[in-house]
Amino acid sequence: MLARLVRNFSVAPAHINESMGRNETFARACVRLAEAKARAVSRKQPGAVVIGADTIAYMGKKIYRKTSSAREARAILQELSGKTHYVITGVAVVRPEGKCVKYSVRAAVKMKKLEGKPLENYMKSGEWKGRAGSYDVSGKGAKLVARVTGEKETVVGLPLRKLKLVLRK
Repeated sequence: MLARLVRNFSVAPAHINESMGRNETFARACVRLAEAKARAVSRKQPGAVVIGADTIAYMGKKIYRKTSSAREARAILQELSGKTHYVITGVAVVRPEGKCVKYSVRAAVKMKKLEGKPLENYMKSGEWKGRAGSYDVSGKGAKLVARVTGEKETVVGLPLRKLKLVLRK
């Protein structure tokens, strides 16, 4: 996705603690984690413009982070089935001089009723692994989604509209 905005870039893991604070809102947590990721990578790559992002899927007060087991992914998808949930992506852009621009973007996702073959085929694909909410709206998971209200790239994990404006400055 970033290739739509920037010609030359590299991807580097930040290796940070991604836990949320006790009374932290989802939006605040996403932005804090995005900044922590960007600053961690920035320290290793001085002189670079570094973009950090963190995505949380949630419904009500329940958060759906990255999944590691098929059982957990199936349970999450069944819970989201036929319902609307929200996805927030926090973004932080750290410039070489240390200045940081940070923000979050939210989108609503209405899932189709998930049962039978479509759910089984998706589970077999393994695409749910490491995905917030157990699906990838830019891949096979798009077939599970009825509609996205907001920027689809927010759900994928990097909202491009605002990022484009931030990188121009």
